[in-house]
Amino acid sequence: MAWVALGANLGNRTRQLALLRELLLRDGVRIDAASEERLTRAVGVTNQPDFLNQVVKLRAPAPWAPRQWLEHTQRAEHDAGRRTTYRWGPRRADADILLLGEDGAMPYSDGALTVPHPSLPERPFFVEMLAELGCRA
Repeated sequence: MAWVALGANLGNRTRQLALLRELLLRDGVRIDAASEERLTRAVGVTNQPDFLNQVVKLRAPAPWAPRQWLEHTQRAEHDAGRRTTYRWGPRRADADILLLGEDGAMPYSDGALTVPHPSLPERPFFVEMLAELGCRA
């Protein structure tokens, strides 16, 4: 189980989130729950368009290791048009793993992935969206 933040601030943001959700359904993954979409201001580099964000609760057909979730979300981002620019720069697609585990309480860190997401405290809108889905982690 992975709790994933989706975002886009380039192109048609609504369509971009829909595309991300569709791409995340590959490999037998299903969306158990999805928060409302929410328009948020950019964090970090603020002189860019606002983001449309959403949090989804994903379930794989069998338990996945954290790195499998990372590869899965990064492939969806890439296929939805994300291209590396600069840290906190504008993007067509963003899929960040916020939490892992049924209740969101499975910590993990290996250098490429840290869960809970280290920026979660600076993004209260994601905490609110997690709570909307019943996650209290």
